[in-house]
Amino acid sequence: MTTPPPREPGYLGEGGRLTGGPAPELVASGYAQEISHGPRLAAAMSWADTAHAVALAEGGGIDAPTAAALLGGLAELDAIPDDRFPWDAARGDAFNSREAELTRRVGKAAAGWLSAGRPRRESFRVAVRLVARAQAVELHDALVESAAAFVALAGRHRDALAADYTYLQPAQPTTAGHLMLAYAYPALRDAARIRGVHAELARSVAGAGGSAGSRWPLDRVRLAELLGCDGIVLHAKDAAWQADVYVDLLGAVATAFAHASQMAQDFEIFASREFGIVELADAHSRASALMPQKRNPYALAVIRAMAGTAAGELSGLLVALHTGTARTDHFHVVNGAVPRVMDEAVAVARLAARVVEGMRVDVDRMATVAREGFVVAADLADVVAMRCGVDYRTAHHIVGRAVREATDAGRSPDALGPADIAAAAAAVGVEGLDVPADIAEVLDPATCARERLQPGSSSPEAMAQMLEDCAARIGRARAWAEAARAREAAGLRARDDAVRRLRATGG
Repeated sequence: MTTPPPREPGYLGEGGRLTGGPAPELVASGYAQEISHGPRLAAAMSWADTAHAVALAEGGGIDAPTAAALLGGLAELDAIPDDRFPWDAARGDAFNSREAELTRRVGKAAAGWLSAGRPRRESFRVAVRLVARAQAVELHDALVESAAAFVALAGRHRDALAADYTYLQPAQPTTAGHLMLAYAYPALRDAARIRGVHAELARSVAGAGGSAGSRWPLDRVRLAELLGCDGIVLHAKDAAWQADVYVDLLGAVATAFAHASQMAQDFEIFASREFGIVELADAHSRASALMPQKRNPYALAVIRAMAGTAAGELSGLLVALHTGTARTDHFHVVNGAVPRVMDEAVAVARLAARVVEGMRVDVDRMATVAREGFVVAADLADVVAMRCGVDYRTAHHIVGRAVREATDAGRSPDALGPADIAAAAAAVGVEGLDVPADIAEVLDPATCARERLQPGSSSPEAMAQMLEDCAARIGRARAWAEAARAREAAGLRARDDAVRRLRATGG
């Protein structure tokens, strides 16, 4: 057995239930990993610890002088920059380092009360929830800004002729504005998913005790108020150990970046020389170190990479949950992965919004593609069915044959006329098809794009309705974010007011 080296006393349980300190291998693996989470969680742990001390004092669990000393020490810890805090993996996790520093500053007689009525893991449970809650609002806002950027583009180019694409092939006539709105709606749904997860993150898990409550006079509703939460997670053990909310959160992130990755892949293709219908701003591009002519849309690669990260972290958390209840396995993942992934997701989502804001759409090139790609073929089949007395599948077959024969002959399908349609009909067994002389009118793609009948289409009426709908959704989303931040700020004010009062009365 490896004998750990001599060390400063202070390892939790040393001299009590444990005969000594941790093995160096345990420090280098488990504790080193846990302590690395400290900087991201420090401010939230301070909030969690301070709220617990306030609730303990207000309930009569500790006397006024002890409360004043404890809260004073916690305020000093809160003032230490995260990167200058004396984190020490040999003491265990981040809570143990904080407790050791608190003890050094105010003595054990005050610091020793910080764990009354709760295990050390509660500080982490509350902290990671607070961090995830705040980050969720930041990500929500970035997604809304992406949607708003697409809506702005759609408004500017609402009537500009374009081709829709499927399988990267020109498909049907539409407008550039209609294409842009197709990216706005997924971003708005992603933001709505984040709001749904936030509703659960905003419920407090503090004051649950070990997992079945405690004998200490801790008011869980008051704790929720001090933490800026909307109510509590009722069942104590569920509050202490639930992790599914983080699966929901990472799932929402993974879905949002799946959408963002699709957008980025589309725009990388659209920005290629072969397509040339969009261009990223220089600030979101990168030059080649070898090939002087290249202007690479690098920001899009960053967005796509984030989609892989989010999907991988979600999978990792789901695997970590394959354990019994009341184990720490999954929180080894949650405490590190969730704040880190959310930080990265917020940064990349903000980048995506700026990319869209700075992107140039070449509407002239879009119109050229629409006019050269014979995207009106489906409309032509519609008119043949409506005006020539054949069913749609037969009309589809006739137009398909006409396109093939024109292509094989080296002619542009855009030049198809009534005679070509009638000849194609005869070739597939429909003799004497009466094709109206004015059928060529449907070959104008701009007219096709305007004359759609359904809500959600490229018609001017449908576009106006969707632009108004998106603007309303964006307005509601921004109001929600403002209210969420206000509730968090109210919690901080309630905490600070209680701390000032308790320190004044106990000094």
